[in-house]
Amino acid sequence: MNWSVSKNQFLSQEEVGLLYSTLSDAKDLATLRGKPLSHIRDYYIIKTLLETGLRVFELTALKVSDFHNKALMVRKGKGGKKRTVLLSKGTQKVLKEFIKTKREILKEPTHPEDFLFLSERKKPFTTRGVRKRVKHWFQKCNFGGDLSCHSCRHSYISHLMAAGVDLPTIRENAGHSSLAVTSIYAHVVKEDLGDLDIYSSEFIRKGNNS
Repeated sequence: MNWSVSKNQFLSQEEVGLLYSTLSDAKDLATLRGKPLSHIRDYYIIKTLLETGLRVFELTALKVSDFHNKALMVRKGKGGKKRTVLLSKGTQKVLKEFIKTKREILKEPTHPEDFLFLSERKKPFTTRGVRKRVKHWFQKCNFGGDLSCHSCRHSYISHLMAAGVDLPTIRENAGHSSLAVTSIYAHVVKEDLGDLDIYSSEFIRKGNNS
């Protein structure tokens, strides 16, 4: 194991709150004015990253049919592995709302095999395109340079650990190769992120008997 994570790679509770507030205001204004539609997409893209822990390439590959109410299906994750990502009730609501918004406001197709997230050109988002949009909003919120698109994934995993979700469930949701990788987050959460509360407390705890 030759890598580690530190607190400057996570979004703090305050930073997540600021980011969500900024994105929500921009989305509401864009909905009211009818432009820029990119602000509406950005809201849902960044919330999905923060609330599922998906890698960027996994997000861009999502199809509409990969959302199954209580879970997202990642067809081909790191190493070509398939996995199911359990969703909180709040995140389920966000994705249901997005599919409706996608159809009614963004005027995008929502057939089962259509890509979930499309760019302004109505083409599937590239990983570079997503990173560019995330960087735009991080800069708008004056976040430090150590934070990146992958910080959304770090923050998601740390939240689950802080919330007491068992390691096997976190490993499965995150698509880690081993529990050893997942456990790297443990000391960071204990020391720095114990109060992080991004999601609903009603997160589905699969296999948690504690």
